[in-house]
Amino acid sequence: MTPRELHWRIGDHDIFCRIEESKDQGIFHISGTAIPFRVLDTSHIEISGKRHRFYVIHHRDSVTVWLDGHTYYLQRAKKTTQSQAKHGPATGEVRALMPGKLLRFTVDNGDAVSEKQIVGIMESMKMESALFAPISGRVAEVRFKPGDVVEMGDVVMVIELPS
Repeated sequence: MTPRELHWRIGDHDIFCRIEESKDQGIFHISGTAIPFRVLDTSHIEISGKRHRFYVIHHRDSVTVWLDGHTYYLQRAKKTTQSQAKHGPATGEVRALMPGKLLRFTVDNGDAVSEKQIVGIMESMKMESALFAPISGRVAEVRFKPGDVVEMGDVVMVIELPS
């Protein structure tokens, strides 16, 4: 099995977890608990014997997981030196976390934003989820408007690095 360590941030709480996986199954370790899982297809997973619907969006240094109507923002554990991290490509794409409707944006074209700032709110299955800026920069493009229905992974907004 291939292990991966993740730094999971929920609000102000930091949680470290480890995933051991091989092919489409594995074990998720968190807070001293081992949770077995099996990926059934691209949108369904079995966790401890129960079937769940899920979506995953990979960002530059994080992963956003939508599981049964709940959205989780997973920050990857830092294992590189600071100079190595600076050389990686930065993407300023803000993507839809799940299929749903855009409710509102908190920024407009040209606005300066900071990394992890809330830039919009979307709704899916009567639950609201925040969209976060993946990098600090300036809003270069907003591709949708409030009320639009988006698919999971659609690029909703583009943020440019400051020049």
